[in-house]
Formats: sequence, structure tokens, C-alpha cells
Amino acid sequence: MSDFTAPFVPPPEPIPDFVTACLEYVRRAVGVDLDFTPDTLPILDHYTAVARESVREKPAMTPMLTQAVGAYFGEVVRGRFPGFWRVPSGNVHDWAVCSRVVFLWFNPIGMAFDALFAGTEHEGPRSMLRVASEDHDFLHARLAAIPPLPEDQYFLLSTRFEVIEIAVEALRARMDEGGYGDTGYSEDDYEPAS
Repeated sequence: MSDFTAPFVPPPEPIPDFVTACLEYVRRAVGVDLDFTPDTLPILDHYTAVARESVREKPAMTPMLTQAVGAYFGEVVRGRFPGFWRVPSGNVHDWAVCSRVVFLWFNPIGMAFDALFAGTEHEGPRSMLRVASEDHDFLHARLAAIPPLPEDQYFLLSTRFEVIEIAVEALRARMDEGGYGDTGYSEDDYEPAS
């Protein structure tokens, strides 16, 4: 949503360190510098496929790789759709990127686990898009209208980015139709209810 402006909020620790690690891993493995644009996500998908074999041989590498890849992916999403990270604890299952333009959040580390394992059979966080309860059925119907993908493309980060893009656009259009087009979301909106 390039027409929505919000102040850039730097990511909290340890996200910058993980992003730096991802940049280095990809540079060493495939010889390409990532530039935080969606166009680099197919390169990240390629790196993840290459890293899959390394993780099979050395499973202890999984947390390091998924945190690095997930942090970079989260920053790419934040570069396209203003948002912020929630890192309330050291447990990556609690982490999320939250949108400022619609009420939507997701765990980029979970999406990195899905990409690395080419599925959801792993110990990592869940990767689904989360929205307000009143938007759940609407978004589910919108995403169900997307033509099916070949199985080998479903968990790619480039595919996940496109799904997030469709979700944000659909939710934003729904807000506009309902007269809430000027609404934005802040950290307070994503605080768990006490």
C-alpha cells in the first residue's frame, strides 16, 4: 500500500542481527546480495532449497537458518506494507510482523520453517495469516479464490509474499468500502487482551 505513510520503526533486537546473518548466508551460498525488495524473494527461495540439504545433515542449524531467513522475509514485507515487529520474548513462537495498514499479523519465522521444510511438519511456529475474527471468513473466501498452486510452490516465500499482498489489498478494500479507509493500526491495537 504505497499510499499509506507511517513512520519507519527499526526492528527490535535480535532481528537486525538475524537479517545481517541472512544477507551473509545468501551471499556465500549463491553469490547474490539481497536488497530487501520482493524481487529478491526467489533468490531467498533458492537459498532455502539449497539449505534444506544442510539441515537434513545438521538439524542443529535449523533455528539459526529459520531465524535469519524469517527476519529477512519479515523486513521485506515491512518494506512493502508498513508494519512493525512484536518480539515479546526470546521464544520465536511469540514473534510476529503486524501490519499498520490492515489488522493482520503473521510469524515470519514460521513461514521460514515452512519454506525450509517444504511443509508444515516441523517444530517451528505456525505460519498462518491472522486477522480480526470478523475478517476471517471474508479473507478465507478471498484466498480460496486464488487458483491452486503446484505443491512445490505453495511454501515458497515468494508465494507467501503474494498471498500477503492479496490479503492486504482485500482487507484494505473492505475497510475503504466500510468507510474506514483512513484507519491505521499501532502497537496498542495488537496488544493481547488482559
